[in-house]
Amino acid sequence: MRNYETIFILDMELTEEARAEQIAKVKAVIENGGGEILTVDEWGKKRLAYAINYKKEGYYVYVTFKAGAETPEEMERIYRITEGILKGLIISLEK
Repeated sequence: MRNYETIFILDMELTEEARAEQIAKVKAVIENGGGEILTVDEWGKKRLAYAINYKKEGYYVYVTFKAGAETPEEMERIYRITEGILKGLIISLEK
């Protein structure tokens, strides 16, 4: 298993419950793929460097985890098709 980090930006128009659901969904993808979540850090509301879908602010979430090579691919797919997620990035950490 490799170490990864991901950051994703949620739409600020989501309610607290919907935001928690999106975070839980990302965690579930990692755990269902046989991965292990190391940290989840909610950075909160921040101004975007540029507008994404005409939105100027987003809710940032940073996660570090261990997983196999298939899990990041599935997460990227989830990031693209989930309506409440504006952007997502996954990086493999090298030792």
